[in-house]
Amino acid sequence: KVRMVEDVFDYSYRDYILSWYGQLSRDEGQLYQLLSEDFWEIAKQLRQRLSHIDVVKVVCNDVVKALLLHFCDLKGANTRQEDPPRPFLLHPCLRSSDEEVRFLQKCSQILVYCLLPSKDVQSVSLRIVLAEILATKGRSKIRDD
Repeated sequence: KVRMVEDVFDYSYRDYILSWYGQLSRDEGQLYQLLSEDFWEIAKQLRQRLSHIDVVKVVCNDVVKALLLHFCDLKGANTRQEDPPRPFLLHPCLRSSDEEVRFLQKCSQILVYCLLPSKDVQSVSLRIVLAEILATKGRSKIRDD
């Protein structure tokens, strides 16, 4: 498990940081080391927060119920014989591209605030930059898939 997490960091560093930073600096791994320390602190924070969650209940109960409700609503929207047909209601964040971006930005801000090491969470500019990267890269990754 640890090796998989290390791979996630290594590939992220290679693809999203080293691809542009490597041309700017020759710090011989100093940035990698600093970011790696923060990454492991974030992983530790995430593990600690998730340790209080009943994963079996979330996956087997909450997720299954949410999916069932979603598919029932979708099926109902497709089979209604109403004039005019009532549309399938989307989450408000999916009504427009701007709403989606705002929603992803808010989610990213919360994640960054909750997971950053305490020494870094004090930096407002760092939180803003990381949240924006997370929101935009997450959105572009979703769009690419």
